[in-house]
Amino acid sequence: MIWAIYVSDKPHSRINFPIGINQGIWGVKESKKDTVTNIREGDLVAFVYSISWLKAEGKAPKGFSRVGKDQLHNFRGVVQSITIGKVTKAYYSSSSEVWPDDVYPHRFEFDIIEVHDDHVYFGTEFFNEEFVEAVRYSACTQGSVTRASSIEKLEQITSKIDEEQEAEELESGYEGKPILRLHKSRERSAKLVKQKKQQVIKETGKLACEVCSLDFKAVYGELGNGFAECHHKNPLSLRDENKKTKLSDLAIVCSNCHRMLHRKRPWLKVKALKDIYEKQRA
Repeated sequence: MIWAIYVSDKPHSRINFPIGINQGIWGVKESKKDTVTNIREGDLVAFVYSISWLKAEGKAPKGFSRVGKDQLHNFRGVVQSITIGKVTKAYYSSSSEVWPDDVYPHRFEFDIIEVHDDHVYFGTEFFNEEFVEAVRYSACTQGSVTRASSIEKLEQITSKIDEEQEAEELESGYEGKPILRLHKSRERSAKLVKQKKQQVIKETGKLACEVCSLDFKAVYGELGNGFAECHHKNPLSLRDENKKTKLSDLAIVCSNCHRMLHRKRPWLKVKALKDIYEKQRA
């Protein structure tokens, strides 16, 4: 089974969350006991830490992050991290001290198997709808441990990629994909892209892909002069309504690598794709 736990960014959570993650133990109060009693050894638990609305998209829905099930599409934005743990000790009760503010006696223990940090886009654009619903419900019930129904494997928590559907979305302006639309608008700002290219040429003398080092001018001569794409790599710059995209928020990439960055859910970081590329070349 796969379980979801939403962790807020309230003062006590900022202290308790890293303690639990570092010690591989999680606990809830008596009122939440029923949400952890069915956790078994070998189950997977996803800790989703602190979602923020992308204010560059407009005004947040009323009451965000607590939105109703019928508004699941509005439970989106950027989360600080997603940590996946594999349960090593099923539900048990203990009053031993772990956290400074309270006992949280109803517990389970886990080993971390996967971490997505440095801020991750979140919502049904990127993750399985059942997983997003479990996280939404947990957020609305003060961190209840919530089963992601119909999901049994870790790879099922992300949304499936349909190449034909993505091609259609490109033509339709990414209808139904608000974060992708916003992301692409920053990548396609002619003024920003021009400034980024000028900056990179001034600093390095060429426009080389930050992943594979392809320089179109070196390969195609004058035909490839000035040709490259920009990838918007900083989700945080979209959290504030009036925050302008900085040149440092953009990465120079070739068209192939740009497509690869968007091919996984959540999207790959530039460094992660570069690591994959280098590993394949070795």
